[in-house]
Amino acid sequence: MKSWRGKLFGGLIGLLFLRTPLGIIIGIVLGHLFFDNKGKSVSGKAWGGILGMMFAGPLGAIAGVYFGNSIDAQRKMQGGVDDRAVFQINLISILAYVIKADHKVAKEEIQAVLSIFQKMGYGVHQMEIISRTLNFALNQPIDLQNICANFCKSSKYEERLMLLRIVYLVVMADGVFHPNEKKAIEDIVNLLGIDVQDFHSLEAEFIKSNDRYYEILGVQRGITKVELKKAYRKLALSYHPDRVAHLGEEYASIAKEKFQKISEAYEYVLKELS
Repeated sequence: MKSWRGKLFGGLIGLLFLRTPLGIIIGIVLGHLFFDNKGKSVSGKAWGGILGMMFAGPLGAIAGVYFGNSIDAQRKMQGGVDDRAVFQINLISILAYVIKADHKVAKEEIQAVLSIFQKMGYGVHQMEIISRTLNFALNQPIDLQNICANFCKSSKYEERLMLLRIVYLVVMADGVFHPNEKKAIEDIVNLLGIDVQDFHSLEAEFIKSNDRYYEILGVQRGITKVELKKAYRKLALSYHPDRVAHLGEEYASIAKEKFQKISEAYEYVLKELS
């Protein structure tokens, strides 16, 4: 796994304090230079790119970093500003907001966050960094509206669906769905522009009901096989692991879980219709 500790810390700081996509990039670059590359020389061209990000417009700033990084053949940043780093920073920030929604930080919810990353294959060293980053975020004021607005600009819809599913995994870890947590999730759904049907499909996975499998598929009893197949194909396309493969195998595995639950629901309803 590529070095990403500095990227994660820097990006989170950039998100929380500069509160823009550009702030994330500034933080990732600075974090990478100071932490991931400690002990190594940083060229004047790279510093020029960083200063360009701070004082120039977004396009010129990113271009400055790109060219400064490319020209300095002796010192290239490993990994650059990747999609996974940006997604991870937003994920941790939003999770911190939701965990604090019921005005207490439950150990079960923190453990749920760490368990998710462990399940995705993160090692001991990486888990320590995730834990520290989460604790840092939990002690910062989170501007949910700003973070979600910026995340919408830098992410695909499928990434937002996956983020929402991870939020549910954490919230339901303690077995209690607090009204404030419910409100926080509804706010996230609205701010991320999640379709109502997709929202109910995700919710049905965690909120048990007699029509659970129908709700996961976004259909009602009395549906025809043709309509069922159409609904299944739509959901299967949205949650196919390939849609988030660019974030890495660890995140694709989360999408795969949802994909399997959709398939399970489809088989159940299809059997009832037969």
